[in-house]
Amino acid sequence: MKTIADHVLDIAQNSVNANAKCVELFFLENDDDFFIKIKDNGCGIDKDKLSKVFDPFFTTHEKIRRVGLGLPFLKQNAELTGGYVHVSSQPQEGTILEAKLFKMVDCPPVGDLKGTFATLVTSSPNVSWKICRCLKNKCYDFSSEVIKGADLTSPSVIKAIFEYFKSMEYALR
Repeated sequence: MKTIADHVLDIAQNSVNANAKCVELFFLENDDDFFIKIKDNGCGIDKDKLSKVFDPFFTTHEKIRRVGLGLPFLKQNAELTGGYVHVSSQPQEGTILEAKLFKMVDCPPVGDLKGTFATLVTSSPNVSWKICRCLKNKCYDFSSEVIKGADLTSPSVIKAIFEYFKSMEYALR
């Protein structure tokens, strides 16, 4: 994972893979740090598996891959900056991940958040997305309810969603 946006994409994709119907993503960037919170209503993680989520040789997707590097890399990046990652989960209820990374030499760059958000929304049309992005004291919110019924296979619709996130990120700056 080269950027924080890569981590967000990976974690949110975990929510999709856990059959979440609703994913809430909160991303706050201040002068000194980044705070990420992702909450889903997916299948959740039992206590035994939850204790292993930061083990790079543990994955619940053994048919797809034999290692699970996303959360261990996020934890490593967060801790290198003096930050943290916390995961809480209840089987059949969902999972909440919170991470804080401090902006310093060891912190990965933020990356392409606008592309990440647009990719999540357009690639998982059966998921209800709620995204809140803040930069210091400015924020924007997105709910996939506003595009309910849109043809997410249409290039013009996909382009419009990417342009929306691009314009919202631009407005924050």
